[in-house]
Amino acid sequence: MRYYTVKRSTKSKNGSPVCFDWLAVKPLFINDYPWYQNGKKQNTQIKLCADQDSLFIQIIADDQHSFSKQTEFNHMLVCEDSCVEFFFSPSGKLGSSYVNLEVNCCGTMHIAFGADRNCRRYMNQDIAKTIQCQTSISSLQKKETNQDRQWTVDICLPFAAIEKLTGEKVNTKKWFANFYRCGGRIEPQYATWQNIPIAIPDFHRPEFFGELIFT
Repeated sequence: MRYYTVKRSTKSKNGSPVCFDWLAVKPLFINDYPWYQNGKKQNTQIKLCADQDSLFIQIIADDQHSFSKQTEFNHMLVCEDSCVEFFFSPSGKLGSSYVNLEVNCCGTMHIAFGADRNCRRYMNQDIAKTIQCQTSISSLQKKETNQDRQWTVDICLPFAAIEKLTGEKVNTKKWFANFYRCGGRIEPQYATWQNIPIAIPDFHRPEFFGELIFT
């Protein structure tokens, strides 16, 4: 099982996720391809840090074919855009119900909670407004261009927002989680951080989550 250490940091004056010294934060890599068929495997880095109130997430995705169509929060097809997904059990119990946070390259998110893929409770708009999300792409939608190289997304995810969605207290010492890269119309990336050793693609497999350790 892979693990990643989430360092504690001091919140900036305005609470913006881009005010951290991200260069000093060690990344994890979404570089396992359990269902690879063809195309270029493009680099995806995730950096995490936290303070007493929030988890801060930076996504750096190399992408020569950046595509985004969905602009509606919690649209079911966000995952078909150029997208990174963060699945995590904030209770700190392996195999427990989990949150899936999916974000496309333009910053549109899909966030839900439940025990499996068929039993999900969706975050409402009022809670979602407390989440800060900044992206390197200024438009709400994105078509592929010859200039595509990379996109980044920075998210400030308040623990209070997670607790309102799940109805459970966030564990401040350990979570179980996995990260995925998917979507796009040209050379879709179907990569994972923690390997999922099954034949058919399925991200909703909490039994294969790795560990996030908060220090």
